[in-house]
Amino acid sequence: MRHAVPALAFLSLAAPLFAAEAPVELAPSSQWNVDFAQDKCQLIRTFGEGENRHFLRFQQYSPGNAAGLTVAGPAFKRFRSRTLTDLRFFEGQSPHRTRPFTGTVEGYGDGVIYSGVTIDQGMPERPTKEETPPTTSLPLLDTALGKQVQFIELRQGGRTVRLKSGPLNAAFEVLNQCTLDLLRDWGLDPDKHLTAISGPRWTNQDVIVRRIQSDYPSEAAREGEQAILRMRVIVSEQGEVESCTLIEATETKELESPACRLMKNATFEPARDASGAPFKSYFATSITYRIG
Repeated sequence: MRHAVPALAFLSLAAPLFAAEAPVELAPSSQWNVDFAQDKCQLIRTFGEGENRHFLRFQQYSPGNAAGLTVAGPAFKRFRSRTLTDLRFFEGQSPHRTRPFTGTVEGYGDGVIYSGVTIDQGMPERPTKEETPPTTSLPLLDTALGKQVQFIELRQGGRTVRLKSGPLNAAFEVLNQCTLDLLRDWGLDPDKHLTAISGPRWTNQDVIVRRIQSDYPSEAAREGEQAILRMRVIVSEQGEVESCTLIEATETKELESPACRLMKNATFEPARDASGAPFKSYFATSITYRIG
C-alpha cells in the first residue's frame, strides 16, 4: 500500500553551515524500552551517561516499511530545522540526503525529528526473480535489512553524531508485530492485509490535499508553528470513509488541522483481498506543516 504524504510548504529559511568538529559517538546505556499505546507503537533506547545522555525513538502509527525517527540530546544542540542532513546506518552506505525538523524532547533537550525513514537507500540492489511472487502486499519493516544496521548517524554541516545501536532486526520484528496488532484494535483483519492484492486508492486526493494546504490554521501561521500529524482513515468495502483519526507526532499549541473534516468528502476505491473481493481496510499518511 503506497500512501502519498501531503506536505504544506512555505517560505524557505537559509541556515549557516557549521565548522567541522570531531564526530560524537555514543554507546547504548539501556536496553530497548517497548511502549505500545492505543494508536502507535514505539521503541525507545538511551545512549551515553549523565549529562551526556541521549535519546533514540522509532515510532509507527500503522504497518509500513518506514518508521518515524527521533533523536535528542546535547550533541544535537546546534542542528537546524529543515537543513540538509546526511543520515546513514552502516559503513560504506551512501547517505540519505534529508531535511528533518528539530524540536525538543522532555528530559533530553534538543532533538532531530523525521516523519519517516527507511534504511535501504544506498544499499546494493537485490537480484530479483520474476517467477517468485511477492509474499505480501502490506509493507513491513525489513528485518533482513535491519540486521545490517550498525548505527544511526546524522551529519549536518561539520557536526557528526553516531548512536551505536547495532543491528535492528529484533527491534523491527517487535514493531511489525505491534502494528499488525493495531489493525486488530481497529476492527480490521491483518491476515487479509498481508495477502491483499491492493490497498485503498484515494481517487480525489489532489482536490482534498489542495483544500488542506489552503486551510493552514491562522493562529499557527502567526506563531510560525510547525508540526507532523499522522492521519488514519478507515475505508469501508464500498470505498467510503467510516472514520478519520489525527494524531500529533509532534506537540502543537495553536495548530488544529482541518484534515479530518475535509476527509469526509474523500472517495476511495476499496482494498482488494487475495481473491479480488473488496474488504474493509485503512489509509494512513502524514501531514506536514512547515515553514521552510
